Amino acid sequence: MSPQFKTLLTRTISGAVFVALVVGSFFLPVYVQFILFTLFAVLAVYEYVTIVETAGVKAHKLSSVLITVLLVLGAYFVESLEISWLAAYICMNLVMVMELFRKEGQPFNNIVHTLMPVFWIAIPFALAGVTNVYLESKESVLALFILIWCSDTFAYCGGSLFGKHKMFERISPKKTWEGFAIGGLFTCGAAAGLSFVPYFSDALLYGASTSTNVLAWVVFGLIVFVMGTLGDLIESMFKRAYGVKDSGNIMPGHGGMLDRFDSFLFAMPFCMIYWVLLTFIVH
Repeated sequence: MSPQFKTLLTRTISGAVFVALVVGSFFLPVYVQFILFTLFAVLAVYEYVTIVETAGVKAHKLSSVLITVLLVLGAYFVESLEISWLAAYICMNLVMVMELFRKEGQPFNNIVHTLMPVFWIAIPFALAGVTNVYLESKESVLALFILIWCSDTFAYCGGSLFGKHKMFERISPKKTWEGFAIGGLFTCGAAAGLSFVPYFSDALLYGASTSTNVLAWVVFGLIVFVMGTLGDLIESMFKRAYGVKDSGNIMPGHGGMLDRFDSFLFAMPFCMIYWVLLTFIVH
């Protein structure tokens, strides 16, 4: 077995396991997804803090993890939402108080990098829980993941086959405008296709005409693609700033959790705004 084939096989297997875990969590009791997404979020937060520590930052790693758990807990178990999120807010304030006693040279740098992963990583995972449980729209969140995977695949293939003009060469040398255009076109097409799948068809607009529903899904696909691409680029910018290739090595051939969820983290808040706006339009 050649090294290239072995690498491809490892990457394919780990990717398939990851997809199976994410998709499967939407069809199992909600506490299963809570456990899984909390684990994903905690690992991504841990990777973030570990990376910034290489530059001498003394972040409160355990505080970042605790706040993350509290936010996701409140999102998936709505009866504890107020208590969990209030506790998370108090912990954020305590981080600043603790820094008074640490006698570190750059206290606010430490505070910023303790709380930054909360806003970048923990909150999008919490919003996924809110959408799944409170808004009762797990189909929308699953569709978001499916479209992100479509976006990554089509943009990569399009760029590999036709890419000539670089998008942000200083940040992500392999991304091209041709790949971006092809990825966007096919992602919007995939979104339109989901509007005809019974499981997803009513996830955005219930009882709407076919043309209106397809249009809503195409706009959704466009939001996912554009924001997901920006999320990917932002994570690349973060890694390049700290001189690392991957955020971690927990997934063979794919890097870390932050690498796997970079598009989701940036797209999720904008998608939720879109879903809420559609709810107002329907009602």
